[in-house]
Amino acid sequence: MNVVGMLTIGQAPRDDVAPAMREFLPDGLLIPQRGALDGLSKQEIAAYTVDEGETGIVTKLTDGSSVLLSHRKILPAMQTQVDRLVRDDGADLIVVLCGADWSALRSDRLIINPGTLFPAVIGSLAAGRKLGIIKPDAGQVQKEHARYAERGINAVVTSASPYAGSERLNLATEAATTLRDAECELVWMTCVGMDAAMRDIVASITGVPVILAHALLARIVTELLTAEALVRA
Repeated sequence: MNVVGMLTIGQAPRDDVAPAMREFLPDGLLIPQRGALDGLSKQEIAAYTVDEGETGIVTKLTDGSSVLLSHRKILPAMQTQVDRLVRDDGADLIVVLCGADWSALRSDRLIINPGTLFPAVIGSLAAGRKLGIIKPDAGQVQKEHARYAERGINAVVTSASPYAGSERLNLATEAATTLRDAECELVWMTCVGMDAAMRDIVASITGVPVILAHALLARIVTELLTAEALVRA
């Protein structure tokens, strides 16, 4: 495998995520990027936003703004871009840059789906411990709490948007203080847009291990690439 396609629910390129993930990846990879909202105007993007009562998924656009999208509405556009990554970009592996569940996507290439991967890994690590979770949007807190409660995980869930410019650091501080005061023993920063600066603040305030989504995702991709290279050697 030497072409790893990255797929965002928003617009590509994700210059806030892809370079950070590349630091963990082997040299020499081609990393084409595509987004479900590529080439769309603000008016066209509005057709994919959440309906009343729906829990949305948040992403960053190339103009620096963020938008809350409907998983149901964006799914067909995601499938279109999966197909393009394989057909037009020659992707050997596809990495979805969103923590929602993308099990409905289909391809003859391996798709790394954070929506099933992340809960399995974090749920295992958090077993028997109080887990602190930071979501990118406050509207996602209740659903995330229920997700881990179903796994028997005692979780405290708060939010801090990574798409608020320098204010994201203040939001990270507030979230970390909440989790520290709740005596959490492990912190999971769920959004791939959350960066090392946010993580460092959370780790400093809570004094417990912190797992950053894009770093976890990149390390798993690296393991897959390494194993595949050994098989071919």
